[in-house]
Amino acid sequence: MEEVLNHRGAIYLLSDNHELDKACELFRISYTHNDWDEANKVADYMHSLAESLYHTQLRNAADGKYETLDTKHPLVFYYAYSYLAKSIYYQNIGQYEKARDYIMKYSEMGWFMGLDQSGHEEVERFRFLAKANLYSIDLLLGKRELLSEYVQFLHDNDEELLPGMVGIAEAANLNNWDIDDLLNEFADDIEIFEGYEDRANRVYYLKLVSQLAIYHLKKKQHIVALNYILVSLKFSVGVETDADFRTLVALFETFRDEATPSQQEQYQTILLRALHHEKGINLDNYGLSVS
Repeated sequence: MEEVLNHRGAIYLLSDNHELDKACELFRISYTHNDWDEANKVADYMHSLAESLYHTQLRNAADGKYETLDTKHPLVFYYAYSYLAKSIYYQNIGQYEKARDYIMKYSEMGWFMGLDQSGHEEVERFRFLAKANLYSIDLLLGKRELLSEYVQFLHDNDEELLPGMVGIAEAANLNNWDIDDLLNEFADDIEIFEGYEDRANRVYYLKLVSQLAIYHLKKKQHIVALNYILVSLKFSVGVETDADFRTLVALFETFRDEATPSQQEQYQTILLRALHHEKGINLDNYGLSVS
């Protein structure tokens, strides 16, 4: 995993932050880089540690001893997050029923003993996330009859719109659905997504435009699809997602003959810029500076 750690991530993992917080960060890094084997191991480790600490707290409480963990969130967060992480892992390897099982686990964490106000807030937060993610899983399983209900849910909870659109686009690609009307409905929102600057939303946006590229390729709309691939390539360089970048390059090369001269020129520029960011390669030395 060391080879995919950016500087910020590496510094964080070497810090004095609690192991549970480090595990959360490592899972996010694994997710960003599509390293699902590592993501699964981190999720298991997080759950094992959270469960062990929970039982320790119960034993201490029975003896009248109370301690506060030096973590960013209450312990129930990490217990639930480990289930969320497992559901994400199974979703991304296509085992949707197992993903659904783990969503149900974090959908109701009210059994957790010793909850304070912040703990109860986390239980409600994960209950809401479970509702949103169950929609996504059921759509991936082909339940199109839930699509209009989910769209209304997204209208009512706009903070879920970007990840929700990723799930809808993926479900459409898996199940060969036509969602042109839906894409038109959210066209302005998709344009706004491009301007998001925080890393988490940029990763979601990359996943969305990658799915939209696949969607338009399946519809034989090659020029539109190639535009999305170019956007995806630019974003994958920006958020340092090497696995996505390699996949997108292969996808563009497969349909390169369909690209316009302008698209081919953009593609070459993106590749040169990617090389420009590689350590140890100074393109200026070879007269290949990229503006």
